[in-house]
Amino acid sequence: MERKTIVAIVLSLAVMVGWNGWYYWRYKGVIETNLHKKQMEKKDGVKPETASASPSATAPSGDSKPLDLSVGADARAAAEIRKILVNTGVAEMTLSTAGGTISSLRLFHYKDGSGNPTELINPKSLIRPLSLAFATPDASKKINDSIFTADATGNITLTPGNPVASVLFSLRLENGVSITKKLTLHYGSYLADLDVGVDIPSADVTGSAYGLVWGGLGGEEGQNSYIGPVILVDGKRLADEPKDKEPKDYEGQILWGGLTNKYYCATFIPGPRKSRITTSRMDDKSYAVSLQLPANNVNRLSLYVGPKDHTELKKVGNEMMRMINYGWFDILANPLFLLLTLFNSFIGNFGISIILLTVLVKLLFWPLSQSSFKSMEKMKKVQPQMKMIQERYKNDKAKLNEELIALYRKHKINPMAGCLPIVLQIPVFVALYKVLLESIDLKGAPFLLWITDLSAKDPYYVTPILMGLSMLAQQKMSPATGDPMQRKIMMFMPAIFTFMFINFPSGLVIYWLVNNLLSILQQYTIQMRNKQEV
Repeated sequence: MERKTIVAIVLSLAVMVGWNGWYYWRYKGVIETNLHKKQMEKKDGVKPETASASPSATAPSGDSKPLDLSVGADARAAAEIRKILVNTGVAEMTLSTAGGTISSLRLFHYKDGSGNPTELINPKSLIRPLSLAFATPDASKKINDSIFTADATGNITLTPGNPVASVLFSLRLENGVSITKKLTLHYGSYLADLDVGVDIPSADVTGSAYGLVWGGLGGEEGQNSYIGPVILVDGKRLADEPKDKEPKDYEGQILWGGLTNKYYCATFIPGPRKSRITTSRMDDKSYAVSLQLPANNVNRLSLYVGPKDHTELKKVGNEMMRMINYGWFDILANPLFLLLTLFNSFIGNFGISIILLTVLVKLLFWPLSQSSFKSMEKMKKVQPQMKMIQERYKNDKAKLNEELIALYRKHKINPMAGCLPIVLQIPVFVALYKVLLESIDLKGAPFLLWITDLSAKDPYYVTPILMGLSMLAQQKMSPATGDPMQRKIMMFMPAIFTFMFINFPSGLVIYWLVNNLLSILQQYTIQMRNKQEV
């Protein structure tokens, strides 16, 4: 195998291995903070405080005036906390009169590691979802620790015959300040309507603003997936987690903004108006977003909390499909996903769909692969002459290269032909890697026998081993390089790839395995044809 081919393989290794390294670098501070925290907990035997709090980072910025809440804000002693369960058919939302917030949101169609409905409210979050943030931490705490009244008298179950229900939370202070939160839920939907109002009768606080906060997000985070705020503002998708608890402000035409992880998101949808969102880091991998709202006004918006499912996000509109982003190769990943889902709609098995996709990609690259294998066969024929040249000019590198180039030209051999197909397939490989890693549609998708989740690694490592053996077979069919060092490197390549693929999603390993088998078949066909011609 030529040196440039080895460079191409090493490049592919660098891309795949470097992907994990890049994510570690990006979240290095978060990971180290988390490890340090766990060590301190183990040392001191004390867990961090998880009681509700309202960090000042989520408070409204700008010229907002403080809200006087010194009278009558603490109503906890006068009332008991009530919880209202709303079943929408796809989720169960638990609303709490403690601050008029959401204390639980479980998704029926998506299971956690224990087989239970996935919980999207992070119980360790320092801020309860739908809390309010005012100009001072004390004001925020007093409001969010207060007990709201709710107009719902019991639990609610939505049905096709009763598809819509609303729950109104209200709080009135002795100084005349009135706060309302009205949440409207829909049957079979992860989208809710939200009306929020803070009425301040005092003239000296006209123009005051406050923040509507979503703190933390549950569900599967994913080791190599982005976790943090994501905003679509002025047509740009911005995903950049705040560091060191320093807040970030985003202002403009915000179509949506919220939190995301591997498979799920919690997003405010303000509507077609200029808005401001503040993001902050609470602790470790936990973040908060605060939508700034004007006081003395009923602010109407929507709230999406659920899976990053293509179909569901498309229903929402507002370019919510851009919530799903596969990184650098997004332009390739989306067509690959569409092809996978198209095949699956007919077959009903994502594993077989991946095989069909592999065949399709192989057909697209067939002419390049054909040229590569033909060049390799020509290389076999001139191996004796190459060895003679290498031996003759082993002490004269310039003359050696000159003679090798002349030999290539004489026999019409393209040294680049061996590595070009590999280089061109790297973007496809990485794009498919992101699709299999982050598409919730493939979460828990079975293939055959022991492979019950194509987004997870092969539990018995059968497919990675077969993939390594297929690489070994390819190596045996390829012409041996004259460079002893290159031969030694190539001997270890199947083992290196096998080790690297051990923890990759099984669907990705199946793709590479089938691709190798098709390459072996193609190479074998060319060899048989050459023998017949001889």
